[in-house]
Amino acid sequence: MINGHGDDIYRYKDIRINFSSNVYNGFDHEDLFCHLANQLDHVSNYPEPTPAQLENNLALFLGLQADELMVTNGATEAIYLIAQTFRRKHSAVLMPTFSEYVDACRLHEHQLTNIYQLEQIHVGFQIVWLCNPNNPTGAVTNKETLVQCICEHPNTLFVVDASYAEYTDQPLISSAEGCLMPNVLMLHSMTKDYGLPGLRLGYVTGSASLLEDVRRQRMPWSVNQVAIDAANYLLSHQDEYTINLAELMAERERVAQQLSQLGGVQVWPSDSHILLCRLTIGKASALKDFLAQEYGILIRDASNFAGLDSSYFRIAVQTPAENNELIQRIAEWIAQ
Repeated sequence: MINGHGDDIYRYKDIRINFSSNVYNGFDHEDLFCHLANQLDHVSNYPEPTPAQLENNLALFLGLQADELMVTNGATEAIYLIAQTFRRKHSAVLMPTFSEYVDACRLHEHQLTNIYQLEQIHVGFQIVWLCNPNNPTGAVTNKETLVQCICEHPNTLFVVDASYAEYTDQPLISSAEGCLMPNVLMLHSMTKDYGLPGLRLGYVTGSASLLEDVRRQRMPWSVNQVAIDAANYLLSHQDEYTINLAELMAERERVAQQLSQLGGVQVWPSDSHILLCRLTIGKASALKDFLAQEYGILIRDASNFAGLDSSYFRIAVQTPAENNELIQRIAEWIAQ
């Protein structure tokens, strides 16, 4: 695993505002926490070795068959299971992106090729990994273009990480559509959808025949009872976890525009709540430490994404007030 991967809030004291992890922090979890507190006696017993009941509930919620879905310990477990299932293949990774695809492939002895556009895909690739919407850029690959590419390469497995699907208004391949494609596995993150990354709740969807191979690699009890209880609660309380997507996308545009106007920051175009930024002077690590130590604000130093350098940082747009404070403090750092 790369150094500095993900949300490293544990390295700092008194973080007030977290822009580092790509989750929306505006949900109210009080009722969920009360529910889990009343379920804690469940941890006195083993959970199901595989979370079959939760898989049935989630499949019903999504309109899938139970054998078209597998719940995992976060989407990351699914990445490693897929790399293990199809070990020693030739994998292409659409860059720049989440590091775990490469890390999992290296662990399981894949031949790796970095690509930067779908047009670079050819018949020699046995697996293609892509994040859509992408981390760290926030960009969405056009749905029609992606579907056409998948159809043109029927002997290539496409692993499509849809963990940020709830944070864009652009058309995407749905889990139901993906299950109808014999060469597609899709990754999903309940912890991203509901702003609960510490629970480690993910799932993978795809055709029953593809998932049957992946299931053989899973270890028992990878999903703990607290996570299972939380997931079942979330599925029955959807009205408590709604995002006003139009407002969030408008806020993303506002933040991107104001950051660009600071004079020291370049912002990549984004289709989601994620913004990848580049400092024209100074290092992202210095900005990160300044914000964290002086103001309790955490951003993501993006320098360890393949293809990026020490000038890049990433944020996930939060509330207008929080975003305004971030912009103000970055302006202060640039002025210094």
